[in-house]
Amino acid sequence: MSPFRRRKSVVAMAAAHDAGAADRLLSAANAGPLLVEQFRNLAASLNRLHQEGKLRTLLVTSPAPGDGKSNVAINLALTLSDSYRRKVLLVDADMRRPTLHRLFGVHATPGLLEALRADVEGDPVVHAVNDKLDLLTAGRQQPNPVGDLSSARLPRLISSAASRYDWVIVDSPPVAGLADARIVAETVDAAVLVIRAGVTQFPEVQASVDALGPERILGVILNAVDASEIRREDYYSHYYGASDE
Repeated sequence: MSPFRRRKSVVAMAAAHDAGAADRLLSAANAGPLLVEQFRNLAASLNRLHQEGKLRTLLVTSPAPGDGKSNVAINLALTLSDSYRRKVLLVDADMRRPTLHRLFGVHATPGLLEALRADVEGDPVVHAVNDKLDLLTAGRQQPNPVGDLSSARLPRLISSAASRYDWVIVDSPPVAGLADARIVAETVDAAVLVIRAGVTQFPEVQASVDALGPERILGVILNAVDASEIRREDYYSHYYGASDE
């Protein structure tokens, strides 16, 4: 039986809705081998923790807007569901600036907000991205979702999802100046912090770690690194382009 109330499969991500963001995803035709392998390496580390029974639900956040947390959350979900064939639920918990529904070309509602506010508590509606990946949208945009995220329903929803999926990946608002990420972090096993190369400042990182709690931070992901500055880029390009024929 399919977990949660699953809507019709999303055939492909709607690049026309957000072409710039779509180009940075692993599903893009021009996705570089270095990007693919880095996410596979990350997924391998996470899977090891999963097999040890230490990790099943993960928050992806960042110190500030524009650091690329949503792209990381999506690419990680795609890698776990595609390369590792794990059953994954991707949750958009950024109710202030929901974006995942646009990228996947689905309706924002009903989503997480509506599930938290429903008269009768039940399973939320999810969208099937592929045979292994489902998406729970944020729902209607909210300027101040703290009350909704603080609902006792949220940890129960995450726990229920964790019992039905191999992985629950949650994309939350940035940490800076907001309580949202800290509240959501309390409902998951661990969090990863996405920082942007050459942009994110150390005081922002330190403030985010302090806000979430060092014990909740699994690691930091350095995003938007110039591939030309990574020595192994030539290796990956050569390896993928090699042929015995």
